[in-house]
Amino acid sequence: RRDRAEHDVRSAQEKVDVLSGQLAGLDFKFKDPEAKFDRSRVKGVVAKLMQVKDPAMVTALEVVAGGKLYQVVVDTEVTGKALLSKGSLQKRVTIIPLNKIDSRTATGAQV
Repeated sequence: RRDRAEHDVRSAQEKVDVLSGQLAGLDFKFKDPEAKFDRSRVKGVVAKLMQVKDPAMVTALEVVAGGKLYQVVVDTEVTGKALLSKGSLQKRVTIIPLNKIDSRTATGAQV
C-alpha cells in the first residue's frame, strides 16, 4: 500500500515537472521599473492573451507562431523601455508596444 502511494506521488511529481517546463515561457517576471508603476501597463505574454476555441488548432498555432507566442505586450514603447532598462528582467524578451502596432485588413484575394 505504501509502495503504491509512493509510486503515485513520484508519477504526479513527474507530470508537474513536465508541465512546469512547458509553462516556463509563459511566466513573465519583472520588478517595477519606477515607484508607483501601474502593472496594468504590462499586458502579458502573447500566448496568455489568446484563446483558441478549437483545441485541434492549438498545435497549428504553436507551429506557425513559434517563439512569437512568448513575446511580451505592453501599452507603449515608454513602458517597454522602462522594463528593459530598470525592470530586472530574468530572461531576454521581445517587447511589443501596442501603440506601435499598425492594423491591416487582408483583402479577399489575399485570404
